[in-house]
Amino acid sequence: MSSVLPVGGFEPVGPDCRRAVVPSPWPPRSVAVFLIDGGRPWLVDAGAGSTESVEALRRALTEELGPYSEPAGVILSHNHLDHSGGLEALDPESVIAHEAAVDLFEADIRTPSGLPFTRLRGSSGAIPGVPGWQWILAEGHAPGHLLLWNPESATLLAADQFLLGLKTPLRIADPDEDSFGAYLESLDRVAELEPAVMLSGHTEAIREPAKWLDRERRRLIRQLERTRDAVKSGARTAEEVTHRTYGSVPGEGARQLLLREKLAALRHLAARGEVRRHRTEELESFSA
Repeated sequence: MSSVLPVGGFEPVGPDCRRAVVPSPWPPRSVAVFLIDGGRPWLVDAGAGSTESVEALRRALTEELGPYSEPAGVILSHNHLDHSGGLEALDPESVIAHEAAVDLFEADIRTPSGLPFTRLRGSSGAIPGVPGWQWILAEGHAPGHLLLWNPESATLLAADQFLLGLKTPLRIADPDEDSFGAYLESLDRVAELEPAVMLSGHTEAIREPAKWLDRERRRLIRQLERTRDAVKSGARTAEEVTHRTYGSVPGEGARQLLLREKLAALRHLAARGEVRRHRTEELESFSA
């Protein structure tokens, strides 16, 4: 059975937390938004900017809050367009986001300017104006990616950082970033919190977080070992490592996801000094 969320209106998914799912023009074709209570309800993420997504979100908010009520503002988990594209149509009074996400959002010519951002700085803290909820910086997937944490209910809103049954795409746009290492660190940090449930941006809830976090960490450590072995046996590029590890991969989408993860793993091994990295204008390669 698929873990991808079906489109639908708001429903309770935890104490002081409701979820709606709106259409998205990008795989996996749907994305979750949340309402969390902090005196007034705050919307977490805004869906995509497509007409279908915006109309579905407006309909869900009206059904949940009433025709003349609006959320206090939007908390943006990260700047990817399936989560932030609906901001302009919503015209929120306030948008809370990490400064790294805001910088990228404002630099993107596809996104609106002049939004009323409150910039979060550092690695964690209380969410201003939202009692009972905290934010935690979790890198690897997107700069400034936020996890939202309610210590009383042990509920974690994970956005795209942790997905049930799907790989989290690791960032490879910055060749000097160790996204693989940053993602591993986020697993360890969240494991220390001991969440009771993790709610994701695209998949059903992770109901046994401790087991899932442990499995995901062991999977990534195996990826590092297989990547290191492939380089020792002569593979030089992410494509060669992927081929040695998996052989032929059916589907271009799955192949691209594996290539991203292998390149991130290679950069992590290079950052730790376990392989050597070679860069030219046209090629990034590695050697034992």
